[in-house]
Amino acid sequence: MSTERARVHLSAELHAQPTRARVVDGDLDAALSRRLQAAVASGVALGRSQDRDRAARALDLACEQLGKARENAPELIAKTAVELAVEITRTIVHVHIDSGRLGLEAMVRESLNASGVGRGACVVHLNSHDAAALADVKFRSGTRIEADDTVQRGDVHVSTPQGLLVREVDDTLRAVRERLLAEFAQ
Repeated sequence: MSTERARVHLSAELHAQPTRARVVDGDLDAALSRRLQAAVASGVALGRSQDRDRAARALDLACEQLGKARENAPELIAKTAVELAVEITRTIVHVHIDSGRLGLEAMVRESLNASGVGRGACVVHLNSHDAAALADVKFRSGTRIEADDTVQRGDVHVSTPQGLLVREVDDTLRAVRERLLAEFAQ
């Protein structure tokens, strides 16, 4: 038997029918091994190329996101600074409220002046702890201090014939926060 083997040429498509055949010298197994090695090398090269493309696209996306974050950083830093400052202030104010160092008497007097009733009768609603702290303080005639546990510590509610004046620490801090954020937004 001859050592010649038949060599079959395939078209470009993997599962296509052979297009021609001829007899050549050589080992079919070696030829197939070379073709397999070439196909593997081609596949590895294609895979590496695709991996590089995916990595490049991911890097481009990360750079784009970093650019956007960099553009938004000043506004985000300003907003975060306002939020932090208001929270620090809230904590300090509540520590002063809890320790009795808030200047509650001055707050009540300012609220009475802001009420616009002059020397008219009014009732000042305070938290029971705050009302007890001001029990011996003399206010203008017609002013009565009343304990009201629905009022938070440090808050002052003044009932007058014209209506209710409310001064609340947390609402004041919220208003300050909103005003500062609005100024940064401009």
